[in-house]
Amino acid sequence: MISIDEARKALSDGKIIVYPTDTVWGMGCDPFDQKAIDNLFTVKGKKLDGLSIMFSHKKGIYDSCEINKKAKKIIEEFLPGPITLILKSKKEFAKGVTRNGNVAVRIPLNRTSMDLAKDMPVVTTSANLHGEKIAEDIEEAKEIFGKSCYYLDGEKPKGIESTIIDLTKNEPKIARIGALYSTILEGMFES
Repeated sequence: MISIDEARKALSDGKIIVYPTDTVWGMGCDPFDQKAIDNLFTVKGKKLDGLSIMFSHKKGIYDSCEINKKAKKIIEEFLPGPITLILKSKKEFAKGVTRNGNVAVRIPLNRTSMDLAKDMPVVTTSANLHGEKIAEDIEEAKEIFGKSCYYLDGEKPKGIESTIIDLTKNEPKIARIGALYSTILEGMFES
């Protein structure tokens, strides 16, 4: 187990970290470091482009993505929280992070992950081999990934994946129903 400072240093050194989010155990690296992204794809067994990026503050999302009025309303009302937003990217991330010029972003309601992303955005993808079930705890993650990752313990996840909302078209679309789903969220799409 490493400290938050060691985890931040490992990220800047191109390493992969397994850490808790508000939803499930996540794993990630520096979204601008091509070698780290390539390594993450290998370790996870991921084939398709498209990774989520977590920020510790809304400014990171506004700086990195094209935001319309609906997106701004959802960001202001629901983040931090268990939702992932797909938006058009304004930044050039490492190859594999974006898909078709779009990037998935989130701000987890979890002190540990927000501390981890305090100084830089961090890739956040579920801690599992592609297509397999997500690690339920840090010990299970260690069994899956061994020495290929660093491990940061902290505030525990709730165990339900985030709700994904695609905001790249005129009308928002729910791509995955997850931890946050309610009539309040549905109402956001009508206004």
